[in-house]
Amino acid sequence: MKYVWEPQDVYAGRHVAAHNRSENYIIGYSPGCRDDRFCIVSLSDGMVAQQGLTKEAVAKHLNEAGKRPLTVDPTDWKAADA
Repeated sequence: MKYVWEPQDVYAGRHVAAHNRSENYIIGYSPGCRDDRFCIVSLSDGMVAQQGLTKEAVAKHLNEAGKRPLTVDPTDWKAADA
């Protein structure tokens, strides 16, 4: 299944997997920043893989890296003809 990230899919606490599920990440949030407040943190070692990102930049990075969510919320699905 192919998953395309959109800005509304990006929120703090969402778990993300590498394309081959070799590593898991979590989307983090830094309240001290303006719009560039999101980061991506590795759950295996706590390394901040990306930081200072907007929701749009996180979505773009996740799409380019082929990452996918560990769970898909049924509310994420939209009817094809909607």
